[in-house]
This record gives sequence, structure tokens and C-alpha cells, in this order.
Amino acid sequence: MDVGSNALRLSIAEFKTPTQYKILERVRVPVRLGESVFHTNRIDPATMEAALDAFRNFRRKMEQHDVVVHRAVATSATREAKNRAAFLERVHAETGLDLELIKGTEEARLVALGVRSRLSLDRGLSMILDVGGGSSEIALVGHGEILVVESHDIGGVRLLERVGSAPPEKILKLIQATLKSSRFPILDFFKRRRLTRFVGTGGNIETIATMATGAARSEDRPPARVTLVRLRKILGSLARMSPKERAEKYGLRPDRADVIVPAGAIFEYVATRIRAKEVWVPFVGLVDGVLIDVARAAGAEGMKALEVSQTRNAAMAVLKKYETDPKHAIRVSALAVSLFDQLKSVHGMGKRDRLLMELAALLHEVGNFIGSSGHHRHAYYIIAQTPILGLSDEELLVVANIARYHRKAPPDLSHEGYRDLDEKGQQRVRALAAILRVADALDHDHRQSVTSVQAKPRGSELRLKVKTRGDVTLDELSVVDKGDLFRDEFGLKPVVVVRG
Repeated sequence: MDVGSNALRLSIAEFKTPTQYKILERVRVPVRLGESVFHTNRIDPATMEAALDAFRNFRRKMEQHDVVVHRAVATSATREAKNRAAFLERVHAETGLDLELIKGTEEARLVALGVRSRLSLDRGLSMILDVGGGSSEIALVGHGEILVVESHDIGGVRLLERVGSAPPEKILKLIQATLKSSRFPILDFFKRRRLTRFVGTGGNIETIATMATGAARSEDRPPARVTLVRLRKILGSLARMSPKERAEKYGLRPDRADVIVPAGAIFEYVATRIRAKEVWVPFVGLVDGVLIDVARAAGAEGMKALEVSQTRNAAMAVLKKYETDPKHAIRVSALAVSLFDQLKSVHGMGKRDRLLMELAALLHEVGNFIGSSGHHRHAYYIIAQTPILGLSDEELLVVANIARYHRKAPPDLSHEGYRDLDEKGQQRVRALAAILRVADALDHDHRQSVTSVQAKPRGSELRLKVKTRGDVTLDELSVVDKGDLFRDEFGLKPVVVVRG
């Protein structure tokens, strides 16, 4: 389910493999959550009741098709609604469905999953632009892997709310002026680089592609290409009509007829900025990405390998952005992962915990960008406020806290960021930070003198047999100083044994 700002969508599919599926039913209900939220920051009672009716219908459809696994994601309008908690609670209480609030970065990742099921993005550099009612998400894909994502609070409904009262002949110019004053930092990248493929998703660009090609709507229609010249011509023609005239001439639904111009203008603006000559339209979107993600989550153990790779890439991008010493970060990360793997019988944690610690190890010194004094606290604030592709909000805070405790005082309930975690999150932070502190101590002087470590509990000690190149006196002393949390958490005192 895609709980968008302009409509609610349900797609039910039967999967043969994690990427091959047959759509059994699609339902779209024109409930415009964004209309009231973007005016008043609240979902008004009438809209809430309409949404609940839609979810009840969705639930019946799911029961008819014997659905065994599902996921429902909610985007910008629900995220921004001040009464979202009451809305989510009513949906759960009355339908049994749990809506998941996702950030724009996760939205972009899911859209990219859907696109890759229809278009090959394995070669060169591709951009995917998804324009919704409340926001637009941009994903940059290089040789099949998502490199960067950006989310902007500019969408068809939101733009319409800003300029909708203007005369029809002036609306397009007002929209274009609004877009020119908006910041899209990722587009500056294309002053120096050429794009291999520009991909557009969302109901509005699909409607424009149907107008441009004259192809009939069908479930298995092939991807279409709309030239920028054709896009501008269609956009200009639509802008000269009222929404009612568009609906009558092209058979558009009322909730499509009014937003198609502002949404189309976003595609035209971005295409112009990146010097794209055409827009590829694969006729898939967020809900298709959600389907694929659900199927992969229900599949074999290795299904998350690509997502983990992309999450790691996102962390490396943050590392580079904040000009952190990459050699130290990578060495500490390698040592931390090695300790984690060798000490499974001690800590009893799983693969996801391993990833969170690896990311925290990579990012533990980003706080130096603000200042070396208190850089562990600065690292917490930077990480907590920087969305990382593939991490939930809770996981991001766990990573931020692990990085925060790589030095100085251990976790304490008097610390706000740590106190905000639930008990499970706090336990994760204590255990993973204990390992990170030892790994960081083994490269205390940032010279990568410790090349590998073998860890083995012996009595009340954790014996760390280290292979070195050069003097490691400072690293040994640092392990004594920073091994306190490991001792307190696991009852083992870290002791360095130099192998030479």
C-alpha cells in the first residue's frame, strides 16, 4: 500500500521469484490527504473518514486474495500531519493495518526498486525523479546501484496549493518561477557530467506519456519515451485549459486534471537543468517497489545484500562529506567487524547489529568537522540528523549513539539521545559501543599500526593478539583506558598481546 498525498493505492501480486510477479489487483482511491495537511498541518475529519473507508476496502481485498504478507508506507502528507498519531491509531484499531511512516530517502529507494524491475540501469548514470502530491524524490543510480538520494517538499498538490488561485493563463509561469527559486543541490552535479538516462515516475508523468504516445493503458505496457520538446508542448496546451476542460478533453479524473500541470512542470524543470532530451516512463512507481521489497523480505536469507551494500555506500558518502580521515575510519571499521565476528559467543548479536556497528565505526569521527573538542557528541548530532539509505529512524539513532560513545563517558540515562531509545536500543548501544571503543583504541594514533587482531576470552580477560607494523605502545595504553565499557558489559578485561 502507498498512502500518498494525492491518493491511496493498493497493489496485490503473486510472486514466482523475488522479482518476478503477476499483478492480481490494483486499486486507487482519490483521497487527497495533502489538501488539508498542507493548509492546516492536520488531516481533517472528513478526509480521515474517507481514508478509513479506503483501508477497510483494502482489507477486504486482501482477505479475498488470501494475502500472507503486506507492507503499507505513508509519505509526506501523513508525516507532516500533527494528528498523524491519532490517524495511525484509528487505521490500526479499525482495520488491523499498520502504516509505516517513511522518509523521502526510503521512498526514493523503493521507487528505484520498482524502476529496476522494468528498466535496465546497469550501465552509466541514471536519474529517477518521482513526483508525488507532497514531495519529489530524486535517486541517482550508477551502474545499477543507488548512489545518492534527495527528497524535496515540492509536489503536485503542494504546488497547486501555492498558485491555485491564479488565473489559468498565469499558473504555469508562477509554477516555473517557484521552481527556479527552489534548491535542488543534486542537479548542480550535471553541470560537469552527462546523464545516460532520465526516468520519470508517478501518475502524472504516466498520463503525459500516454497522451504523447497514444498507447492504450494496460498492465503490461512497455516503457515509453517522451521527448522534452513533446513534454513542453503538452504542458503548454494543458496549462491553457481549466481543470474541467482537461478532464473533458482527455478523460482525466478530477484529482488528476488539476495537479497534472504543476507535476509536469517539475519534470520539465529538472529535465532542462540536467540537459536531458527525453524522459523514460516505465509505468511503475512506489507501490511496485514496496511489492518487490515485501517479496524479498519474505524470501531467502541473502535477499538484503544489495540494500546493505547501498546503505554502506550512503555511509561512505557521509564520511566523505564531513572530511573524516578515511584510513582511520576504514581500519577501525574493519577491526570492529573482526571483533564482532570472533566474539559471537560473547555478545550473541545478529547481522543487523553488525551492520549498525560497522556504520558507526565508519562515522565515529565525523564530529571533527565541527570541532575536535567534544567531537563524539558532535558525531551524534550529525549522524542523527543525516538520513542514511536503508536505515529506519530508530536504527539511525542507534548508530548515532554508538558513535557518540566511542570515547569519554559511557552510556548513561542522563544523556538525552541515549535516554530516548527503548530498552532494546539501549542494550544494542552499550554492547556495540563496547566493541567499537576497543577497535578505536587499536588505532589510537591513526597510523594503522595494528593490521589484524585475534580475540579470545580467557578467564576474566579478553586476550587480543595483535599483528603489528611499528610501535603500538599508545594503542596498548588506549585499550587499557577504553576497555572499561567492554569489561562492564561482558565481564572481560581487554588485554593486548603483541605478535609482532
